[in-house]
Amino acid sequence: MRQLGGDHGIIFDSTIIFTCDNMQRKSIFFSPLLILVYFAISSCSAPRSILTSGKVLPKGQVRFGINNTVNVSSASIEQSIKGSRNLAESVLKNDTIIYSQQLAKLNSVFMAYCLDPISYNTEIYFRYGLGHRFDIGYRNTGGANAFDVMYQFMGSNKNSNESDQGGFYGSIGTQYSWQNYRFVNFSKFDIVQKLFGWDMTRKDITIPLVFSKSFGPEERYGGFSFGVVYSHSFIEYKISPKNIYAEKIMDQVPAELLLPVSGKSGFDAYGAFINVKVGKKYVFFNFSLAAYYQNYGRYKMLGGSEVLLKGISIVPSYGVQFNIFSKTKKKLVHG
Repeated sequence: MRQLGGDHGIIFDSTIIFTCDNMQRKSIFFSPLLILVYFAISSCSAPRSILTSGKVLPKGQVRFGINNTVNVSSASIEQSIKGSRNLAESVLKNDTIIYSQQLAKLNSVFMAYCLDPISYNTEIYFRYGLGHRFDIGYRNTGGANAFDVMYQFMGSNKNSNESDQGGFYGSIGTQYSWQNYRFVNFSKFDIVQKLFGWDMTRKDITIPLVFSKSFGPEERYGGFSFGVVYSHSFIEYKISPKNIYAEKIMDQVPAELLLPVSGKSGFDAYGAFINVKVGKKYVFFNFSLAAYYQNYGRYKMLGGSEVLLKGISIVPSYGVQFNIFSKTKKKLVHG
């Protein structure tokens, strides 16, 4: 794999591996569309930015905010995506479409994009402290929804109005997310979806382990957090084109409509993250960076081919959060 530098970001060259029935296995050079696998930002994937610290919310406290997750931009990537759309638009003008090497590549690239896309999204989230060192949360990122619960096993669990303690905190949790893939009016990828008759659903279970160091007592001025994360994804997909035909073997034999393809798959992802939040009591600005590695596995494509996908994902994000404290008695001042 070669790494290239440019004014617009970082591009990776790679290959897609196809295996076809009754054909030798071969590698097809395909650059730079596989950047869609290697640098993925959570859009049509599970919410993957880690915004929590090792300290869960005390009982009755509310936190909500807006977070922006950004992509690694590149003019070359944009041109490749534009080329994919143009190809889909041109072939859809025909009543009969013959499956070609170009369509095979487009089919595989679209799968890669769905598994781990590049994009920019605004995320909204809400958390509530249940008490007994538990809190719960909900967030929506693009078309993905997620609920999670966190348990704090280390450090104080009071708010900054009740305690002057600081130090380290630790927590662990579970997040469940789900989504259906619909690309209506989304970067014109609905054109590609229509071409292939594409349908996909995805569910994810994510387990983050978070540690943090408080800035001031009970994160009054923010904190620095770090940790590791594991997730497992459940994928179901179906490709059912209405007018894509296999290449003719003989002129006298009419072309055959390609058979639909469907499958189920799952893959693990392993990641690490850091995040920083700074502010005072009620309003904080947060910055987060997460990195994941995943082997997506093999997926059956049209025409009896398969695609093997794996890579890394980089997920930077930034945002603002707000805290609403539960009513507490004022601390007594001695002396």
